[in-house]
Amino acid sequence: MPETPEGLLARLTQAGIASETRHHPAVFTVAESQDLRGTLPGGHTKNLFLRPAKGDGPFLLATLEESRQVSINALARMAGSGKVTMGSAEELLGVLGLTPGSVTPFGLVNAPPARIRFVMDC
Repeated sequence: MPETPEGLLARLTQAGIASETRHHPAVFTVAESQDLRGTLPGGHTKNLFLRPAKGDGPFLLATLEESRQVSINALARMAGSGKVTMGSAEELLGVLGLTPGSVTPFGLVNAPPARIRFVMDC
């Protein structure tokens, strides 16, 4: 069973890691995220869940600055993967326990070993 948001937050608290959580509906575009957050300060990112085009190799979870424009296949090559496509809702739920519009690196707590590669563009 996937880790719940509440369970993960409890684990962070137990580890002495302070956090602030803001709940919001799922967002599917950077524009939706910008409209929803208004003037909330801080760094803002977008997350992409990608699957290998040929079905072999790990999935990719990419976290990028929200304004970053990048070809997903160029990103995959930089991560040492072949061509990729967007992962399906079923794959996202099965691998990370997440639903579309709610993709976050915190979902990595649910990833089976060697099933996903995380890449961050900074």
